[in-house]
Amino acid sequence: MRRLHRARWVVADADTVINHGHLVVENGTIVSVGTGKGPKGVEVEEHGDTALVPAFVNAHTHLELSALSGRVNGTDGFAPWVRDLLAVRESIPRDELVLAAQRAVTEAEASGTLLFGEISTLGITRPLFENKGTKGIWFQELLGSPEPLSMPAGSKDAPWVSLAAHAPHTTAPGAIKAMKALAAEAGRPFSIHLDESDAEREFLTTGKGPWAEFLTERGIDYSSWPLPADDPVSYLLDLGVVDSSTLVVHLLQAGVPQLRRLADAGATAVCCIRSNRLLHGRVPDIEAMVGAGLTVALGTDSLASCESLSILDEMRAVATCAPGLSPAEIFRMATENGARALGFSERFGRLVPGCSARCLEVTPTSSVRSFSYGWFFDEGLAVRALQ
Repeated sequence: MRRLHRARWVVADADTVINHGHLVVENGTIVSVGTGKGPKGVEVEEHGDTALVPAFVNAHTHLELSALSGRVNGTDGFAPWVRDLLAVRESIPRDELVLAAQRAVTEAEASGTLLFGEISTLGITRPLFENKGTKGIWFQELLGSPEPLSMPAGSKDAPWVSLAAHAPHTTAPGAIKAMKALAAEAGRPFSIHLDESDAEREFLTTGKGPWAEFLTERGIDYSSWPLPADDPVSYLLDLGVVDSSTLVVHLLQAGVPQLRRLADAGATAVCCIRSNRLLHGRVPDIEAMVGAGLTVALGTDSLASCESLSILDEMRAVATCAPGLSPAEIFRMATENGARALGFSERFGRLVPGCSARCLEVTPTSSVRSFSYGWFFDEGLAVRALQ
């Protein structure tokens, strides 16, 4: 059955706002978008003086760490945080981890985040995507030198399943290349943390430092890795695993030449501003990324290093640390760019025919005559997800 949604504004994408617009929806899919009252003889839902906008996309998160909220101290540095995280996670019962992940999804969806790039090492969040209706890509994350390597069981019939390498300084180069090849063969995106910490950069450029000690503690032999490298970005590019289906996460240390090389390769950078600020005391240069031609999407990391999994909150953080970006560009990062990076551009990120009708109703904080992307930075903005 078809249903007509009318609103003062319909935001088809970051470049297109339809005044007095409408959507026609059938079986959860948008079949037409237009201006005016729309076709007759269709059940109507009036949204009044609101805007209908695409759902937000969290392109990088760790739902399975949600139970660690408030339990790990992130102010002592990155390496101590990782050690504490692993110890605390091992002390929490599996059922508690699962329930916390479920609650985190519910809270994120309530704030308008309806598509996720979930990074999972334990595998406990896969049922959220398999049985609970959570949308996005579930990445099985691996590190070290796992053998034999294959796509997760059942992934052939589960197009929302893929692989992620933890990072170039924690995962054997052969394993990174094998994971990327498997993901590419299946037509899935591939994700990896990159150039996040001083320790990562020190290890990849010298073969020494805190991460060398950490790998030794974990029983990971790195003696055959191609070290030293010029920098982490060059190291990963030399492995041949960066293309338009690769998500490179964080990029806290990368300079403009490295950002341009990633842009030329077609990668998407995923930035997690609030988490970076807590764990590293700094944020990535998103303006430089955009200036270098690199596509940027937004993530949150986990509740172990971030107050919420809301992309709306992340957008506000980006606006504060990157004042040179337009509100429309930040909106694009939170919607279209994230959807494309996860391989969902035909269903999410825009409100056009063929896309999912799971969109957002946004009510401005005060009476206004025209739509503004700046609304999304107002703390009192009301957001409701349409099912």
